[in-house]
Amino acid sequence: MHPDRRIYLKMMAPEQARRILLERASGLPELPVEEVETAEAVGRVTGAAIYARASSPSFAAAAMDGYAVRSQLTFDASEAQPVTLEVPGQAEPINTGNPLPPDKDAVHKIEEVHQQADTIEMMAPAFPGQHVRLVGEEVTAGDLLVTAGEKLQPRHIGRLLAAQVWTVPVRCKPTVAIIPTGAECLPVGQAPGKGQFVEYNGPMIAAALSQWGCAPQLQEPVPDEETALAQAISRAAADSDIVLIIAGSSAGSRDFVPSIIAQLGELLVHGVEMMPGKPLALGWIDNTPIVGLPGYSVAAWMCLQGFARPLITRRLGLAEHERQQVRARLRRKLPSAAGIEETLRVVMCDDGQHRTVVPLARGSGSISSLAQAHGLLTIDQTREGLEAGTEVAVKLLVPRARIERSIVAIGSHDLALAALAERLAERWPPLHLVCLNTGSTEGLAAIGRGEGMAAGTHLLDPETKQYNVSYIQRWLADLPLVMINLSFREVGLLVSPGDPMGIKAPADLAREDVTFVNRQPGSGTRVLLDFLLKEHGIPPTAVAGYEREAYTHTMVAEAIRQGSADAGLGILAAARAFELDFVPITEERYDLVIPKRFLELARIEAMVETINDAAFRDAVEKLGGYSTRQTGEIVFEQ
Repeated sequence: MHPDRRIYLKMMAPEQARRILLERASGLPELPVEEVETAEAVGRVTGAAIYARASSPSFAAAAMDGYAVRSQLTFDASEAQPVTLEVPGQAEPINTGNPLPPDKDAVHKIEEVHQQADTIEMMAPAFPGQHVRLVGEEVTAGDLLVTAGEKLQPRHIGRLLAAQVWTVPVRCKPTVAIIPTGAECLPVGQAPGKGQFVEYNGPMIAAALSQWGCAPQLQEPVPDEETALAQAISRAAADSDIVLIIAGSSAGSRDFVPSIIAQLGELLVHGVEMMPGKPLALGWIDNTPIVGLPGYSVAAWMCLQGFARPLITRRLGLAEHERQQVRARLRRKLPSAAGIEETLRVVMCDDGQHRTVVPLARGSGSISSLAQAHGLLTIDQTREGLEAGTEVAVKLLVPRARIERSIVAIGSHDLALAALAERLAERWPPLHLVCLNTGSTEGLAAIGRGEGMAAGTHLLDPETKQYNVSYIQRWLADLPLVMINLSFREVGLLVSPGDPMGIKAPADLAREDVTFVNRQPGSGTRVLLDFLLKEHGIPPTAVAGYEREAYTHTMVAEAIRQGSADAGLGILAAARAFELDFVPITEERYDLVIPKRFLELARIEAMVETINDAAFRDAVEKLGGYSTRQTGEIVFEQ
């Protein structure tokens, strides 16, 4: 091993690491208590029990519009022999909420009396306390309103104010320092240059901490230089209740966080048997817990949730947060390494009868998969994966109702799908189109497994020169389905503005001076490329960059705009969006495959209706390179 490389010093199971951290935190002093305005206290944690200072209501009040009466005078009233009362005197007009006159003990509804000029007739008796809010009915002076250690909700605020509690004792918010590390990190708002990126993990973590009742202190990124980093950590430990450090806790030559924690205090944990999140560091400096988070976004989030959040709830005196769980079924085998607890981001396809798990990208840095996810699926470290058909527990990241309003579309990437998602949300606000860009082949396979409600596909059959049908008949012959046309789109070569390399045709991809960026195997664009190369007699090995894979048309366009590739096969709309030149080659048909069992779902009906909407067609045409001449038509059915 290179002398500058570090190892995971105290690798352990996640539960063991969490237990060590929380046991150490149990010795910390309680957070101080402060008084804050009750109206501003929502989300704060009470530092002491709170009692009512006054009764509410503080006087007997009418609960109905009508007449205040002495019930004793009405006991003989009936429809056969009404009782007549003088107004005012024996009966007083009264509105809801008004104080009850001291000589009256009941209210009779206005619609249940016959009104005369100065009398009323009552056809039924009133009983004592009828339609009267008694003193203290809501709360009585001295009542216990909230115990210590409760997180105040809006419903608490109303009750406290009704009891004339104008200020409340709450725990001071724990101050949490957030230290992003890395010379390549830039604060939000600065345009990154080559080799730099915007440091978005810090603001994401700060937002979560604010929701959890903390006072986050996001610092400027610190270069991964040992002295500067040690000074920043030392200052933060002295000034904060908790310190979170982003990146620098792995085993690389520039990962100084574990050794700095050990030098300044005590390193409790370095490395946990979980994925994502292995490079976690936990330590203590003086009286301050230190959490070294991984640099990859998803890994940082998982460690924040699994270790920092329990620490924060413990400091605030709250019970540990438990996510709502639902049961769902896997439709494919999920391999996983034994000895590592793996947590996957998943979406769920729920048709009201079955709930199916659809795993998302496993990468530790895939922030998009975290944003898309409905929930988290954890594979225990004692298992080598899960078999197809297994029922699993999924911890929700979204309200359960969102799953029931989602349309999961798996398959080929297309900009028209974004237009469809936008239009669907405008017309049917509760509905969400979740698009997973896996490629056409995988989209059809997912439909066959029962993982999605729709699959976007544009697979060219080299023999028939037709799109999609032969693949469906070959792979999904037994599945009743319809195929609806979404659009026709123009496909060609995306090249740099002005085409400095002079790329005019697919044959130019074989030139030694041209670098290509490809799509993933199984995508319709990859199938089309292979057809074009074969047609021109070009072996894939002759194309520099053939093995370089991008998962969307926009990723291809970005690679060309950044200058890391000279050309890529894609759609005209992507070229226009990224201000690239375009060499047209062909027009292809892009369809949505929908199993018939989903067609009666209201959300699928809404999607089909939206596809047939003129406003949607207009939005697609404006993207450039699209034709909607058959949009919404059923072009195949089985």
